[in-house]
Amino acid sequence: MKILITILATLFSLSAANALTPAGHFASGKSKDSLFVLRAEKKFVGAIVEIYASTGELVTSKSLNKRKMIIDFGSVMKDTYTIVVVKGDEKQEFQYEKK
Repeated sequence: MKILITILATLFSLSAANALTPAGHFASGKSKDSLFVLRAEKKFVGAIVEIYASTGELVTSKSLNKRKMIIDFGSVMKDTYTIVVVKGDEKQEFQYEKK
């Protein structure tokens, strides 16, 4: 019974920590240096996510199908990237620096 309570408490604390994290933050984990977790508001579901290099070159773009998107920067060169989320007239920008 103690084990079950410990497991449930751990799962609850992990889910509570995830609920309090702000949009556009870095993931924690094994490869945290190359992952960017994007959490958008509901109104941005269906938006276009564009990633630009510091030169202004479009690296990639993809539709945001859910509120959460994990972007893996593991295979790109060291640079500062701008992540732009656009839906209609609304726009949000985030910065990611790969070291």
